[in-house]
Amino acid sequence: MLFRSANKLSILFTLIAIACIVIMFFLGFWQLDRKYQKEDRLAQIEQRKAANPMLVQEVADNPEDFVDFPLLVTGNPSNQTFFVDNRLKNGMAGYEVLIPVETNYGAVLINLGWVPGTGSRAELPTVTLPNSNEFEGVLYVPSDNVMISETNFNYGSFPVLIQQIDFDEIAKHLGKEVLPFTVRLSPDQNLDFLREWQVVVMEPERHLGYAIQWFGLGIAALTIFLLTILKSMQGRQD
Repeated sequence: MLFRSANKLSILFTLIAIACIVIMFFLGFWQLDRKYQKEDRLAQIEQRKAANPMLVQEVADNPEDFVDFPLLVTGNPSNQTFFVDNRLKNGMAGYEVLIPVETNYGAVLINLGWVPGTGSRAELPTVTLPNSNEFEGVLYVPSDNVMISETNFNYGSFPVLIQQIDFDEIAKHLGKEVLPFTVRLSPDQNLDFLREWQVVVMEPERHLGYAIQWFGLGIAALTIFLLTILKSMQGRQD
């Protein structure tokens, strides 16, 4: 009975060890795949950056196909300002500031850039809005973070503090539809806003580093596992 229980435990530990080793190598290959994806994205950004600016009517129907392309927006800007909360730069809390620009093809959200917070969440920063009818930047489609819930339902009262760029919520505040993309303005258009746009969350080199760590852990675990089996077999022969 004791031998049978010990044998069952040995099989269980073996299965757990194999599963852990497989997971470690899987995570290593996954990190390598993420590295290649980031490299492709960065190469795409550099390639598209050199293209001539597109116009709103060319991208309005399928904005996802034109992410990272330069875009020229001509229209009437509004002072209806949106502050996107919890944006960090160099360890400092602040906001990204958006305004709608009315064009002949719909309202376009212009991301003016980042500004630091005031130190009090009850007081939004005072910003100087650009005096221009032309805005040039890069087309960007923000992803929806399902972990973030909107809290500002005081529709029509500006400036508006929002938790993320949610086009449906922004449309409710404006009382009209907006096109489902934003324009991240070029860095040289207004010095009042910081425009160090983060194109990828993690650089490819960091993914490579994580891959090496997972492969190292997998190799170490596999080595220990094989040595344990070898020692067990030797013990039985003795």
